[in-house]
Amino acid sequence: MLTSKVMATSKVTPTLHRTLAALVLVAALSFATVLSGTRAMAQSPQQQWVGDLPIMAEMTIEPELGFAFDSPGGRIVLVFASSSAGSADIFAYYNQALSSLGWAGSDGSWERGDESLGVAQVDTSVGRLWRIRLSPR
Repeated sequence: MLTSKVMATSKVTPTLHRTLAALVLVAALSFATVLSGTRAMAQSPQQQWVGDLPIMAEMTIEPELGFAFDSPGGRIVLVFASSSAGSADIFAYYNQALSSLGWAGSDGSWERGDESLGVAQVDTSVGRLWRIRLSPR
């Protein structure tokens, strides 16, 4: 009788090990798929954001110059970015991206609800940059 229990246990153990190994493999592959998908999305122009503001893929944010905070009158976000893209390309990007998010306006000045958003090229201590400014109207 003891022999039959040992034999039954020895038959279950390899099956259990294979099942656990298969689950671990599926979990690892799922995790790897999620990570690779996250990396691909982060490189997509539609996935570059500061708060809920889209940032053109050709822009490089200057983090030491910008800020964001909520004021009693509304939120204020200021982003500075460099880009080799021309003004026409930048305004075309923002005209399309912002209109799809419910913003009205074009070529550097948009409004939505109680907020205004401006995109302009400015001279700074680190050179010529693009300023993206969100503020209450």
